[in-house]
Amino acid sequence: MIEALNELDTRWFHWVNQHYNTPLDWTMWVLSQHWSWAVVLVLAVGLLTLRREPRQWWLVGLGLALCFLVADQGSVHLFKETVARLRPCHALEEVRMFRTGCGGRYGFVSSHAANAFAVATFLVLRYRKVRWATVLLALWAVATSYSRAYLGKHYPGDLLCGALFGILAGYLITLISRAVEKKLQKSETK
Repeated sequence: MIEALNELDTRWFHWVNQHYNTPLDWTMWVLSQHWSWAVVLVLAVGLLTLRREPRQWWLVGLGLALCFLVADQGSVHLFKETVARLRPCHALEEVRMFRTGCGGRYGFVSSHAANAFAVATFLVLRYRKVRWATVLLALWAVATSYSRAYLGKHYPGDLLCGALFGILAGYLITLISRAVEKKLQKSETK
């Protein structure tokens, strides 16, 4: 069963990694850069938090920081270091990489996918009534994750499991954030 999943994952990886073109190369490279995330977060906080609930900016900022902390550290310590699945660029030949090196030895689960989906989940749950924002955040998380296989860094299974872990992390941090908000509201009314 594991061998069949690994073979399927490898086939999907090769399909994604070998379907490329110049505009997509640059788009995927930008999506994978940490500085591009700052643009997304500044826009999200600026357009959503500061316009809709300016007094809660610090709580949203703290929630986003926790999303990164839990998703990033969890993806490394709970998965990468224990599962020890080699990245495709370390395990396979003829992996196409655009303007990037292979990175660490292990790739299961993708930290980029976990981080993107944790942040997107947290913001989508917080601003679910803002349809355009939920759609754009979901597309950003999917595209960021896809960029990692496109650039040769992860198998699709690494991305899927990273996304699931990120969704769980974002959901849990949303629950914590809501509990803190309720507690603060109660203390303000006293």
